[in-house]
Amino acid sequence: MVASYSVQDIRALVEAGIALTSELSLDGILQKLVDVARVQVGARFAAISVLDQNGDITLFVTSGITDEERAKIGHIPYGRGLLGVLLSEGTSLRLADMAKDPRSGGFPPNHPPMKSLLGVPVVSRGVIIGNLYLTDKQQNEAFDERDEEIVRLLATQAAAATETSRLREQLESLARLHERERIAMDLHDGVIQTVYAVTLHLEDAAERVSHAPAEVRPVLDRSIENLHEVIKDIRSYIFDLRAQVSQVEDLPGAIRELAETLRVNTLMDVRVEIDERVKTLLQHEQALGLFHIAQEALNNVSKHSQATAVSIGLAVANGAVNLNVTDNGSGFEYGSTSGAERHGLRNINDRARGMGARLSIESKPGAGTLVAVELPTVRRKGRGK
Repeated sequence: MVASYSVQDIRALVEAGIALTSELSLDGILQKLVDVARVQVGARFAAISVLDQNGDITLFVTSGITDEERAKIGHIPYGRGLLGVLLSEGTSLRLADMAKDPRSGGFPPNHPPMKSLLGVPVVSRGVIIGNLYLTDKQQNEAFDERDEEIVRLLATQAAAATETSRLREQLESLARLHERERIAMDLHDGVIQTVYAVTLHLEDAAERVSHAPAEVRPVLDRSIENLHEVIKDIRSYIFDLRAQVSQVEDLPGAIRELAETLRVNTLMDVRVEIDERVKTLLQHEQALGLFHIAQEALNNVSKHSQATAVSIGLAVANGAVNLNVTDNGSGFEYGSTSGAERHGLRNINDRARGMGARLSIESKPGAGTLVAVELPTVRRKGRGK
């Protein structure tokens, strides 16, 4: 391992690592990474490729080439020639002149001329998932061992970022599946049963309309009222789906959107008090979990509480983020709920337990309900003091 790093080299690599952690999208991380790599080794061009599960290049990020130049080149590389050597052999490659290597396949039309090459594989858990390469060493004929070691370190960061992004996508997919299952169960517990009951009432009314028409009107009125409730519930489910998993990057903003949706659909007095410091304290999965707990609690308020006012608090205290949802509704004896309301409380409890949070639910008939979640947190690296 090369040990001739200067203080400036180490500082630049540390700053690069901090900059990478500030990005959430894989495209953004890889763009910063190739920009840093190009500057650190003094190259004119840099690029990184990422493979899909079939071994095909699915993402190709460049530095040193304008968008217009990329458009003229056309399709991203297919992974042949020297690029294919890096992807298949999994070893570093340093060449003073690419054209002199018999494995070189040349460049497509409109590709800028390139001479020297430094390429390293991007490896995760023993599997090649891409490569990072730089061309045209400036002020020197070829890249050296120091350059290779720096690019290897950056390739390791690229591998970690790629795998983290893929894991996040899997988690988000599972979360979306869970939400679909939850909504399906709620629809079965609430909406479908109500529609079925309305159908029975209307069938009964149809049988009685000829011989007892006076008895039919109350049945129709009740059916209309129930259908209005069904419409209200369906609108609530539709609004639930608006906040997709990937959009809960700003928990305070997402909570405010939930509050506004509740206010518009129920005309309740909805009050929100949020400490913006939660943005620096929560990991993505923690923010997502608290969002869904708030969403579930507000769904219960909307559908079951008969409340006229609700308050939502998101505060920071004693190394924890505290979420409170309080309403002035009808309340209930905790443990004696039924149907969809019980299912909602079970979802809240499961989410809190899964995050390692403390959950408290306080309610009495006629005295409203408080749902309180206390989530111990660790300050995210690179954010805040």
